[in-house]
Amino acid sequence: MWAASMLLLWSGGATLRAAAVGHAPACDGSVCQEGSQQEGQDGSAMLQVGAQGAPPHTQTNRSGASRCRGAVVRPLEPAQSAVLVKDGLLPQYRGWWNMPIQQSPHVLSELKESLYRVPWNTRYPEGLTWPDMRAGLAKDIIPIMFEATKVSGVFEKMPQKMRGMYWMKGNGQAEELTITHYSQWFPEHEQMIVPFAPFMWAWPGGSPKDAPFGGAMYSQDFTAGLAAAMPMIIGGVVFSYKYSTCEGHYCRGHLPRNDDMAFAYMQTGAFGNMTQATDLGLVPSAQSGGLIPPGSVSGAFTLEEMPGSEGGALWKRTCYWGPGSCASTEFGSYDLIKIVDEHGEPVQPHYDEFIEYMGEVPLMVWAGWADEQAKKDVADRIESGIEAFVQHGSVPEFMSTLRPGAQSV
Repeated sequence: MWAASMLLLWSGGATLRAAAVGHAPACDGSVCQEGSQQEGQDGSAMLQVGAQGAPPHTQTNRSGASRCRGAVVRPLEPAQSAVLVKDGLLPQYRGWWNMPIQQSPHVLSELKESLYRVPWNTRYPEGLTWPDMRAGLAKDIIPIMFEATKVSGVFEKMPQKMRGMYWMKGNGQAEELTITHYSQWFPEHEQMIVPFAPFMWAWPGGSPKDAPFGGAMYSQDFTAGLAAAMPMIIGGVVFSYKYSTCEGHYCRGHLPRNDDMAFAYMQTGAFGNMTQATDLGLVPSAQSGGLIPPGSVSGAFTLEEMPGSEGGALWKRTCYWGPGSCASTEFGSYDLIKIVDEHGEPVQPHYDEFIEYMGEVPLMVWAGWADEQAKKDVADRIESGIEAFVQHGSVPEFMSTLRPGAQSV
């Protein structure tokens, strides 16, 4: 589902402008404090930075908290992660290119050598095909993903619950595995910031026999996986998770009331934007072919720990949609199931179930860049593009110049 929202950033010359503004994921709970939500921007807001939202939802109960059967959509600007920028804990833009501790280029280079290269097909402009995509069987690629993202000085600072590898079970999109432990944790704000980075995500190179919805959004080769990967990598996606006690119905009544990591409200920013969140409400509009007017639907994504979870092993990744600030219709939710623990060991029976599910269908990962110079070239272009955008409000040639020298994969 993240891939679907990021695909909206690829519309004509408004690519970067659209990336900077948007509708946020939601707080998925029946009760959210008034003032913590705001309606989404209309379609024209995609073309400006300082767009304002509609008045907040005002239905309240006796305690002054708003009532919504699904998820109350929180503000997009400022995004929930903006406080980290305000407090001097993060720059306005956080991505793989400016993480304080980088993944080892030597380790990444060694790990990808055992995987085979997946070429970008001709539908993609040459300047956007710099990501080095590699693939292998699930049993081979899982330990490689774990090792590549277990970075000393980062991993041990992450919440224990969120260390390890997760299967996006039931996700209709062509994406299978995710890792969040190469990120930054801010305990005083109970926020986890996860920039999109090499080896943290895996896409299928075909359609597993029991793919969700009969494999409707899969392909028989790497086509669907590449289509899902492209906007997330090139778009420099950053995820923010704001943790709290349970605010949703999947975790309610199953976990201790004082468990302050039972629930997380999720937002994303494009090109690492920490102050403005992406508009998920535009997804239904785009997928309906314009039948649903832009700005008429809001979107909300959350994370809720489920019954029987031990050490953060079972979560519901919800997707809620609806008009205004109350996203009350659930569609697209899936289970986030830990298949590898913080020690890199299989979590049974989920690990074996996943291996059986994939069968002989390969998994594909973003393995980094052609070389260190290619990485530096891309990072320099991203940072100069962001700087120009901040200063002038538009970067017409930004995306077309995202090419590391003469290198392409």
